[in-house]
Amino acid sequence: MKNEEISNFVCTLKQNLENLEGNTNRVQEDLESEFTALNAVLVEMKENMVTRIKQERASRTYELQSQLSACSKALESSEELLELANQTLCSSETDGFNQAAKDIKDSVTMAPAFRLSLKAKASDNMSHLMVDFSQEREVLQGLKFLPVPGTPEIQVSECQVSDNTVTVVWTLPEPDSKIEHYILEHRRTNHEGPPRLREDYPWMVVEGIREMEHSLIGLRFDTRYLTFRVRACNKAVAGEFSELVTLETHAFNFKLDSGSAHQNLKVEDLSVEWDSCGGKIQDIRKEKTRTNSPMHSPARCVPVFI
Repeated sequence: MKNEEISNFVCTLKQNLENLEGNTNRVQEDLESEFTALNAVLVEMKENMVTRIKQERASRTYELQSQLSACSKALESSEELLELANQTLCSSETDGFNQAAKDIKDSVTMAPAFRLSLKAKASDNMSHLMVDFSQEREVLQGLKFLPVPGTPEIQVSECQVSDNTVTVVWTLPEPDSKIEHYILEHRRTNHEGPPRLREDYPWMVVEGIREMEHSLIGLRFDTRYLTFRVRACNKAVAGEFSELVTLETHAFNFKLDSGSAHQNLKVEDLSVEWDSCGGKIQDIRKEKTRTNSPMHSPARCVPVFI
């Protein structure tokens, strides 16, 4: 007997080792996948920001080079005017001097140097594209494994029970962006308060709830109460169930009294069926002293509820 227990325990340990290996590989692959995706985002952001810097540099380089080219041409034009002025001053022809002076005046007036703006169209300052990732670095250094979600709290005052529909509302102690969905469980019961060791009805499960409320429609209120509990789930694990909350259904429970019904009515707890060939007709025929009267007619029969 002891050897059998040890053998079973050995099998359990071997199975645990296999499960441990498989689960370790699964979580490690998931970790590598998450870091790969995170690295891809960083690489993409780097490429976008480098492209922005290059575009800014190209735009400013074009503006400054255009101004530089215009200034160079203006200087060349000014040198030509100076050369023309020197030649005119050195000329001995009096008649040609006046015309040359007029030409120089017109050339100076139209010279590019007098129409140039000596203010740079683009700045050499690129400090607006500097970065500081100290906060982001702290966020990355704070990466950790998923925590267990907090325990929800069902808000009894906001829950509603009416028309075979129950709406359950709950909240979280603290906001948690890692929660993916909620699991709501409900069970019928005729007892108010803590659950008993053995309940008459099983838990019914509703999964994949995205909001912090859920409506159950088309219910059958055949018990006095409905008990609810809910828990939050993230990508990896489900949290603890909330405290049990029992809501009264205000159901109208009754049973039909077969003893006071017509003899040919087949009465069960919640249904009535007319049985014209029932055994009670034979009993009636045997009672010769009993006469047919309107009071025994099905039309005069009224079920009694207890």
